[in-house]
Amino acid sequence: MQESNKRPAPAKRTAPAQRRGATAGPARRKPKAAARPMNRAEQRAARARLAKKKKLKTILWRVGLSVLTAVALILVAALGAGHVAFKGPSRSLGDLLTVSMLETSALKFVPRLYYSEAEVAEIVARNEVGALDNETDTDMIVIAGPTPEPGSEAALRATPKPTNLLFSEDGIEIFDVQGATYNGWMMVVQDPSRVITGVCRENFSSKPGMELYEIAQRYDAVAAVNGGGFSDSGGVGNGGKPIGLVISEGKLLNKSTSDQDHNTVVGFNRDNKLIIGKMTSAEAEKKGLRDALSFGPALVVNGKGAEVRGASSGLNPRTAIGQRADGAVLMLVIDGRQASSLGATYADLISVLLEYGAVNACNLDGGSSSLMYYKGEYLNRGVILTGSRKMPTGFVVR
Repeated sequence: MQESNKRPAPAKRTAPAQRRGATAGPARRKPKAAARPMNRAEQRAARARLAKKKKLKTILWRVGLSVLTAVALILVAALGAGHVAFKGPSRSLGDLLTVSMLETSALKFVPRLYYSEAEVAEIVARNEVGALDNETDTDMIVIAGPTPEPGSEAALRATPKPTNLLFSEDGIEIFDVQGATYNGWMMVVQDPSRVITGVCRENFSSKPGMELYEIAQRYDAVAAVNGGGFSDSGGVGNGGKPIGLVISEGKLLNKSTSDQDHNTVVGFNRDNKLIIGKMTSAEAEKKGLRDALSFGPALVVNGKGAEVRGASSGLNPRTAIGQRADGAVLMLVIDGRQASSLGATYADLISVLLEYGAVNACNLDGGSSSLMYYKGEYLNRGVILTGSRKMPTGFVVR
């Protein structure tokens, strides 16, 4: 057989892994050199380390189990105590706790752990403030001016001042207010023309509102209290859009939900007299309100306090505004949800306002919004540790 002159075909090149006979995938590592046997000392040390790790794991497991057990016991005890408080022999205590928590953002669910929705509705119904539907009688208010002459009719009609005066200057008096379950402040502004509705902006939107001090600074105001309610989607504290009517310096900035809605409105007319009542935006303009907003309920109308059933809305931080017969404006703020001041009921507010001579008065937004500002600082502590909430409105004193 003759030898062929053709050269053999070159061998097919393969990937490095294939040349080593490896399958597809990561290349094999070189085997490590055999570990040196440990001597007895090293073995003892290794066993000691292993025992220490096991002991630490055991301790951590026991601590974790103890913590979980303690938490479970606390929860069981809390639920048991809650059951006694809500469902125990004292119905009034259960009602008080229920209506107080229903006004909070974070604790609304607690009463529903013990009551059905029907039972909650029944509790709310028997703890309410009766409606004051009388129209405000403006003839009961005679504006005396900042400093009525001694012996004049206006001076005689002015309410005697309580003795707990903190300070008085520039036509503003501030009193210390205390009750069995609360601490608070009453600001008396002698000239009602100085009090207007302050707003975070004239065109309300979903943008965040302002803190109360910022609203006050926007008007170069010396004092302020928070105003009406506002929508706060998700409870994040944006507070840029008010609920209901807002009139500021004669301008209607926000209407009621519809022209048929009769919301409780509180505000001053062009004669600087406080008007309170349920009305539409059109009715409010017809009455000549210069500065007003929506909230409630009405607490005092024409010198008569509202009828309060049960615990009303429980113990909570409160803000209210009123007017005396001499025209002086009353601004009341009560601290709440604190160890030193649990809060006030609507009955408490009515009692304090009547004590200070209110002819007409209305509840404003409360809870974490309740604040009183005076000359660059807040007089009350408020609820939120991170600072005051952003809000769209307030009553400011220029």
